[in-house]
Amino acid sequence: MNLRSLLSLGLCVSLSGCVLGSGPCLWLQVRHDFIGRVHFREFPQKDGVDTVPILVLDKTQYIYSPASSFHCLPANDVQLGGLAELPDSIGENTRVIVDGKILQGVAQGQYTRFVIQVNSILPLDRLH
Repeated sequence: MNLRSLLSLGLCVSLSGCVLGSGPCLWLQVRHDFIGRVHFREFPQKDGVDTVPILVLDKTQYIYSPASSFHCLPANDVQLGGLAELPDSIGENTRVIVDGKILQGVAQGQYTRFVIQVNSILPLDRLH
């Protein structure tokens, strides 16, 4: 093997799992912090409407989900799950930081490709 081939191979290996210009792919089931704005969206149900909190991310996150693709998939809007209800300080268009695990949205009542299982959520304006 010549030097050019070795460098190309090394570059490919070092960039695997990354999206150029966006950083590494996130893994499912691993805790991470997400920043964005909360919006409440309505989804039709047989018995009415289901209103769920959706986090519109400030920056697209790329997530490795081997059940769906061998490539990292983009996530811009993710559903917030695992909370009985949001704190009163978090309403429509509140900018927040969410600590949680990213899961694939496959269960009933999960409307986005990915769902964050929330550990904690805080409004960003209260942190400053």
